[in-house]
Amino acid sequence: MENKEKGSFVGSVLLSSPVWDAEKLKKDLLDEWNISVPDEEEADNDTIVFEVDNYMVAISLMPAPVPAGEAEYYAKSNYFWKGAVDAASEHRAHILAAVVGGRENDPVAAGKLYVKISSACLKQENALGIYTSGTVFAPEMYCAVAEDMKEEEETYPILDWIYFGLYQTEKGMNGYTYGMTAFGKDEIEVLESAATPAELHEFLFDIASYVLCDDVLLKDGETIGFTEDEKLPITRSKGEAVEGDSIKIAFMLV
Repeated sequence: MENKEKGSFVGSVLLSSPVWDAEKLKKDLLDEWNISVPDEEEADNDTIVFEVDNYMVAISLMPAPVPAGEAEYYAKSNYFWKGAVDAASEHRAHILAAVVGGRENDPVAAGKLYVKISSACLKQENALGIYTSGTVFAPEMYCAVAEDMKEEEETYPILDWIYFGLYQTEKGMNGYTYGMTAFGKDEIEVLESAATPAELHEFLFDIASYVLCDDVLLKDGETIGFTEDEKLPITRSKGEAVEGDSIKIAFMLV
């Protein structure tokens, strides 16, 4: 499942059974996020389609698992949640949630709306987790990140938007982002680093936050750093762990 189109977001809330409480979902949207679902906008009992601030929202109960074993496959990558694989293996249905904006719409606003919609779907009693941004997230973690937006509307729910993948090779620690393309940005990779997993995760989080919060375009041949002395070279080339081209940053090279 990939968010290739700028300003469009989609994900699947994994369910243990092929049922949902649509009335509870509408109540949670209203109570949690002040999002009202007009009754006349309902298409049928298994699909809810409506508009919020010119963004189209579609929420559908799919009475079958996510196709092709995608959720089970990508759940293996979530090193933060040991229950991800179990949640994916146990799901029997899913709620497909999507937010689509027009060309003039802001992908950040669309992304925030998507997180609100998805976190409300995760309030369903039979919700096991959410498959989005290239992995399966725990309901508690995803909703906790979303909650921060209630404290401060300007908060960017980076950890719900972007997955930070890490993997080790003989040449060092490697990391990548998954989800930047939904904001019209290149995915970011660090290859063959001497950094620890925690250091690399923190670095990728900081870079992604900087790019999204300040709407920065990282360019081939430039450098980046968080101190006056730090000048890390940037290159743009075919992705190693992601599709298409990616931004490579030379961080703590071996």
